[in-house]
Amino acid sequence: MNPLSWSRLALIGAVMAAVAWGLTRLLVTSGHTPLAVPWTVLLVAFAGGVLALGFGWSVRQYRKGRNPGLSPLRAARTVVYAQACAYAGVIIAGGYGGYGLALSLEWSHAPRRDVAISAFLAALGGLALAVAGAVAEHWCRDDSHDEKNAKPDPA
Repeated sequence: MNPLSWSRLALIGAVMAAVAWGLTRLLVTSGHTPLAVPWTVLLVAFAGGVLALGFGWSVRQYRKGRNPGLSPLRAARTVVYAQACAYAGVIIAGGYGGYGLALSLEWSHAPRRDVAISAFLAALGGLALAVAGAVAEHWCRDDSHDEKNAKPDPA
């Protein structure tokens, strides 16, 4: 499994933000009413991030020899979950961030301002989920296989 790449995550987030911004501007200018973002998006994103950090911490303890009873299958599942959180987090952050930016162009209109604020809060939750997933994945990674830390072959 390939480790996470910050540049790939940033690219996905930027593409999502651009698509969300463009679609939102297109729909708003054609007369559609923007939908409010539920506050539960923020809550669920934070909960997912906390879970990723909790699972990642147990794998980190295993790698340091402090949790010998951890199943290798659980460790592998934790890496997959952490990467899924990172990717889902940047998609959420980019999508809701672009949505909020498009609506913030009409900041003086109070209902649209409220929707933009709720979108920015959801984007913040997505960002927290992405960072938590990336940190948990880092805790699970075996650094001896990284090209930066690899020792030259003596042969």
